[in-house]
Amino acid sequence: MQTSAKTSRQLQNLHIHFDEIDLHAVTRAFNSTSFSGRSPIIADYEAVISAYFGSPHALACSNGTVAIELALRSLELKPGAAVAVPPTAPVMTILPVISLGLRPVFYDVRPDSFAPDLDDLRSLSAEGIAALITVPMWGYPWDMEAVAGFCSSNGIALIEDCAHAFGTEMNGRKFGTFGDIATFSTHERKLVSTGEGGFCITPHAHLHERMRTWQHHGALFDASGAYRVGERIGSNSKLAPLCAALGISQFARLDIKIASRRAVVARLREALKPCKTLVEFNRYPGSEINGYAMVFWFEGEDRGRSQLLAASGIQSDTVRYNYKPLYHAPAFARYARPCPNAEKLIGSIITLPCHEGLSENDICEIAAVVEDIYGRDYRRSVAS
Repeated sequence: MQTSAKTSRQLQNLHIHFDEIDLHAVTRAFNSTSFSGRSPIIADYEAVISAYFGSPHALACSNGTVAIELALRSLELKPGAAVAVPPTAPVMTILPVISLGLRPVFYDVRPDSFAPDLDDLRSLSAEGIAALITVPMWGYPWDMEAVAGFCSSNGIALIEDCAHAFGTEMNGRKFGTFGDIATFSTHERKLVSTGEGGFCITPHAHLHERMRTWQHHGALFDASGAYRVGERIGSNSKLAPLCAALGISQFARLDIKIASRRAVVARLREALKPCKTLVEFNRYPGSEINGYAMVFWFEGEDRGRSQLLAASGIQSDTVRYNYKPLYHAPAFARYARPCPNAEKLIGSIITLPCHEGLSENDICEIAAVVEDIYGRDYRRSVAS
């Protein structure tokens, strides 16, 4: 199949934009007092994170993958302990599980959501699950109260990998505040972007202290914040002060950014109404997505349509990251376990960019290209 529709510029799930406020924030971080991961601005950044989520404890770190590692280490799981992971997650979610000598166990998701299938989890929990990691891909919300309740009833630690879910809410409560620990990434594609970086939040003081100890070479801290090393084993995954300064500036405008993205989401929904072969992905009733990206179900088989979409100037994340169940990747095949809902879901979706950098012309071009590839013309060409 060929298509004549094409965007005037390449469009993807990436919008890097820094202004004078960001530049001034970074400049102010330069000081002669401390310029390491122990700089006072790190604590300032962590206070901003805590305030945004209403969480008593936050810990900034070098990246989102490390954040998951710190979360797992704080649980002090025994070697070989089972950690439940969705096959719909990115590789960054499972890598710390394996590198720490834990055993990843894949759980299926619901047929209509990235949420865990609780029936599948019940069958797994009978064999013993120490921790569960949830991953709201592209920021789409689901019923987290049901998942948190299941974990609490079964003695399972709950880690929320919220790299995509800044500002995602269910009944007015932010994702990242339902579990024992939540992890976030501040990579360049995230809604709070520091280039590289991440953080953890937790309501539990003892988990926060364990993460901080490991992050600071195994140091033990006293009430004044002073510390001594050599007491425990640890590593070094502190965040650079310039990233913290940028993070503070980014958080100050996070809600404005989300509102801008939601305006684009609303416009795209309207523009794509004529394309009856696409239906937006399910989300929790009454909750809006945060605008990380829009996810759509498509009718029938892909048959190269997503690749054609990329060639026409719109790159779906499913194409960019060769999206497939994690256990189909060679590195994780040994842990394979059939997850039919996840298999079908992954094979039936595409993502579209909806960031604040899109113009009205971009939105119109996206709608035109998508309709040309996924709409009536495509179905006729396949039939012929």
